Amino acid sequence: MTERDRQYDIQIADDRWIEFIDLAGRYDQAIDLDVLLGELWPLIYRLETHCVAGCCGIDAYDFTREAVDAALAELDRAQMRDACAAARQAVMAADGDVLMSAAMNHYADKRVILQLLDHLDACIAERA
Repeated sequence: MTERDRQYDIQIADDRWIEFIDLAGRYDQAIDLDVLLGELWPLIYRLETHCVAGCCGIDAYDFTREAVDAALAELDRAQMRDACAAARQAVMAADGDVLMSAAMNHYADKRVILQLLDHLDACIAERA
């Protein structure tokens, strides 16, 4: 698969991606993701290292294990683990299947966000 084929996927390692799920015809159904992420924001903000979300959207973030581990150096892992679990529960309970984050400048299918939250939780738990 070429880099262009991955342009909408979320990279989580050198060779691992969370695949984009097409949102065609569903953008107008989007609900606010930002409020659902709650106390997870301190971690997410620290992962915005490649660029700024206003410019590059989700591509501004580095979601690799190494980046998450570095971001957690200033945070309480137990609190972030709890925040990740709460965010996952909030996303699962959300009525819609399309989520929109103004802060991250990104639209995503709920399943993509759940995979991202699972990945973040695994990264946080790795050295907890």
